[in-house]
Amino acid sequence: MSKLVFITTLLILLAIGCATEQREIQPMETIKNQLDVKVMVINYDPILKSEGNRRLHEVCRWNDPRELTKGCIDNLKECSGGYVQYQIVEWVDVDAFPIKMDGFLYNEETYMKCFRDWKGWHEPDAIDYKAIIANFNLDKRVEQNEIDEVWLWGPPFTGMWESTMAGKGAYFCNSSPVPDVDCSRIFIMMGFNYERGVGEMLEDFGHRAESIMCHVYGSWEPKETHAWNKFTLYDKITPNKAACGNTHFAPNSTKDYEWGNTTKVWSTCDDWLDYPSLTGKKRLVDCSEWGNGDIREHHKWWFQHLPKASGRTDGNLNNWWNYVVDFNSYPESK
Repeated sequence: MSKLVFITTLLILLAIGCATEQREIQPMETIKNQLDVKVMVINYDPILKSEGNRRLHEVCRWNDPRELTKGCIDNLKECSGGYVQYQIVEWVDVDAFPIKMDGFLYNEETYMKCFRDWKGWHEPDAIDYKAIIANFNLDKRVEQNEIDEVWLWGPPFTGMWESTMAGKGAYFCNSSPVPDVDCSRIFIMMGFNYERGVGEMLEDFGHRAESIMCHVYGSWEPKETHAWNKFTLYDKITPNKAACGNTHFAPNSTKDYEWGNTTKVWSTCDDWLDYPSLTGKKRLVDCSEWGNGDIREHHKWWFQHLPKASGRTDGNLNNWWNYVVDFNSYPESK
């Protein structure tokens, strides 16, 4: 081999080696130790002058929205292994009821009459999301990264969805998206009711997760065609192939909200704690695993099994919390 050929060959090999090395050190995406999520809370909890200037939730003996909010944030952090860390960057107590889509607005007298009679509530019930977005400049604040999402609090018959999306590209998130919101980042507005508890807040998040994961994987059906489908299988629809079920159905549920069923069924639920290293190993489980019928405990159990590993499998993230909370960062969840 001549000296010229040798040098040329050596340079080619070095170039290939450098290119290979360069490709290897380029990560597919940034690995995060935790997700910091900025939340604005808007609490429709009017002060009732006829009731000693107490707030509505106190007069009606409902729950304190601040305590509920803390409980939900703590549970989501715990269930995600410390990964999801919600931060309240602003809390607004609104001394009024939210306006309805048709312009109707409760006042102290009209709402309390309905409350005492427990009838006569205004129809249609739907809240005016676009008015809330405009009143609080939510689209602009999301656009400028001041906040990532919005949590709304209100009493029964406020007309809020459990969750809804807004912004360009917004899609179904347990409700149809808010139309024509001029924001390049999509954002979620959660709707909570302080008559209820943390368990119901987690249920809202469960349905949010289901909608987003269905969007990511392109379908949601009782088949073993992809990871999301497999994760949500329960015994009633796929006998002896249950995994973790869904928000309404535990692995052994036979009907909606039946989280206290003592019947044992075979489940691969433990396998999902090691996702994507699925072995197919099963064991018998019943409601003692998820709180014997307690709504909050079941939903915590379900979220604790939601995959949260690094990397990707079949093109999708192994940490599904990224999709549920940080959806703007990934094309498949936008």
